[in-house]
Amino acid sequence: MSRVCCFIIVGLTLIASTQSALNSGEKHSGEKHWSFQLPNRPEIPTVEDAAWCRTPVDRFVLARLDLERLRPVRDADRRALIRRAYFDFIGLPPEPAAVEAFFEDRSPAAFERVVDRLLASPHFGERWGRHWLDVARYAESTGKEFNFTYPHAWPYRDYVIGAFNEDKPYDRFVREQIAGDILSTTEKLPGDNPRIATGFLAIGPKRLDTGGEGFRQDMVDDQIDTTTQAILGLTVACARCHDHKFDPIPTEDYYALAGIFLSTETLYGTIKQKYSNNPAGLIVFGPDAQQRLEAYQAHEQKIAELSDERNQVKAELEKLQKEPEEPENQEKGKHEAGGQQAETHDARVDELKQKVETLGCDLWALEESKPPRPLYAMGVKEGKNPQESHVAISGNSSDQGAVVPRGFLKAVDVDDSIKVNPTQSGRLALARWLTSQNNPLTARVMVNRIWYHLFGRGLVDSLNNFGALGERPTHPQLLDYLAIEFMDHGWSVKQMIRMIVLSHAYQLSSQRSANHEAVDPEDLLRWRISPRRLDVEALRDAMLAVSGQLDPSVADGSPVTELGDQLVRRVPLDKLMPPSNRRSVYLPIVRNYEPEMLERFDFAASSLVIGRRAVTTVPAQALYLLNSDFVREQSARSARRLLAEDLDDPGRVALAYMLTVSRRPTDAELREALHYVREVAESLAQHGKNPGETRVAAWDGFCQALLASAEFRYLIDPRMHEPTFE
Repeated sequence: MSRVCCFIIVGLTLIASTQSALNSGEKHSGEKHWSFQLPNRPEIPTVEDAAWCRTPVDRFVLARLDLERLRPVRDADRRALIRRAYFDFIGLPPEPAAVEAFFEDRSPAAFERVVDRLLASPHFGERWGRHWLDVARYAESTGKEFNFTYPHAWPYRDYVIGAFNEDKPYDRFVREQIAGDILSTTEKLPGDNPRIATGFLAIGPKRLDTGGEGFRQDMVDDQIDTTTQAILGLTVACARCHDHKFDPIPTEDYYALAGIFLSTETLYGTIKQKYSNNPAGLIVFGPDAQQRLEAYQAHEQKIAELSDERNQVKAELEKLQKEPEEPENQEKGKHEAGGQQAETHDARVDELKQKVETLGCDLWALEESKPPRPLYAMGVKEGKNPQESHVAISGNSSDQGAVVPRGFLKAVDVDDSIKVNPTQSGRLALARWLTSQNNPLTARVMVNRIWYHLFGRGLVDSLNNFGALGERPTHPQLLDYLAIEFMDHGWSVKQMIRMIVLSHAYQLSSQRSANHEAVDPEDLLRWRISPRRLDVEALRDAMLAVSGQLDPSVADGSPVTELGDQLVRRVPLDKLMPPSNRRSVYLPIVRNYEPEMLERFDFAASSLVIGRRAVTTVPAQALYLLNSDFVREQSARSARRLLAEDLDDPGRVALAYMLTVSRRPTDAELREALHYVREVAESLAQHGKNPGETRVAAWDGFCQALLASAEFRYLIDPRMHEPTFE
């Protein structure tokens, strides 16, 4: 049977089973589907082993395990636990001193102190901000067929990082991304952040703007799709052409939202607007932004005027220089007249040459004295003429149906008092509707994302889809409890993370159990912590940290800004992605041109709303760890770092293990490492290498083996090699 036939059969089976459920009464019945119901605060369960529980979270987890007569595995090794926490919180490995201090500190509050220190780290926002950038489909180019740069996308990246560092309440975070430009005036919010936050709606992929209605409708579709998947966990964009097949979202609701975004001007453009026949502006921000803009524009005008004058003079000069000389005239009078004309011609040429030179010097002086260019950001602002949207029949914008008033999803019963102001786009009302405590989805979706990043699997496994085709929650009462706690504690992301990681459930080992796996092979009940591979940013940053080459400073803008408005394929890769030892979150993310390491290790597709990244294991990854210039450079620098320490060789092996996997080597590992280093050095010496080279090369190979090891690339309990738990 062909692969196509298999796909068709599987697809038809899925449709048939789903249609059967819908026909049984669930179709378009929002009130019957769990996710459309308001979360109710559940009673904290009673469990058999209450002493095991450290937080209410544990009681919900243990209650589900009790039903299956399962019990949690043992606690994680303390060195594994602190390594897990460091990567989960800041995406970096702990320093050996921090590992040892935590290992020795047996006080009940030891882990709590580690947690609070990591929550306060400026690297927290870099780690958790990157999670949101996946959801927001952050990138610095348009993608699609004509891939043009977004030189001014980076302020949104920095806004997101800053929001997580300052623990901006999540409801405020959402409202600013939808309507920050309005909030900055109606609520007089200080600073530029609320306006920059609206980059969320502007940074999506775009086709070439031909000025047609299709381009505008596609841009609105991206805004609807991103907003509803990221914040509500619903695939509302499926209703663009027809009523949603599985969720209670009619086409009219889609176009009620479309009217809101059609009444919004999206500031996606760049300064020169090379790729757009329908130019849109940019947000100007920063200290004294308006004055800086005016000064910069006035200076640019002077340069333009002087440049025009110089070009005119050059054109006149070139014309004079091309004129033929007067032929020699034998008649004395005419000859004298011709000589005078020649002298006049030459004098004029000299005069123009001098003027061109003077104007060139003036232009150079103006260029040198140019005031700093204002800071620009992508975003949105209110459109001039708020409008309702027509239903596009079958998604065809040229085939218009009924007019739909701007509004929200009728299946999500929030608050009838939230209405669209007819004089505004409706984004402010939408932002309030999304973040109302009566919205059953927003808090649930976010706490589920937080849980996923801490456990490797959400309480709802389909992070972007809480609809009929999404997964049902494994612990529905726990999900509701967390959602209500989230809202009741000021929508604090840090507080929610703290609550979860201080639970006993988070601090379990990754030990396996044949008995448990027979009942719950995917660990849906959370009887252990499943091993998780580091995402590519953490993997790259950890390599730089081990080698001592990591630059922890905050990036100042983006290399893409220096390129300006460019068709990406015309830009050399070394200019598009110049070498950098800063954290991976600051690398330029240009659609279809991601840095090689990010591409190899399952970086998020930057044109899509990505809640959960793919985790693949392919030969290209192993080859990259063996052969890439980046990995080989980090292993060589790691070797030099070890050799620079005032240690004997066993001490260097121990330090290497602590730097990479946060533990000491076993006796067997120590013997094998020392044997390897000695054997490689002796082998190279036999081939005529000098002692200094052989020593560095031997330790280089050892370091590369550690950087390529599974234990370095995974968050895993080092005691997994011990007998399994039963």
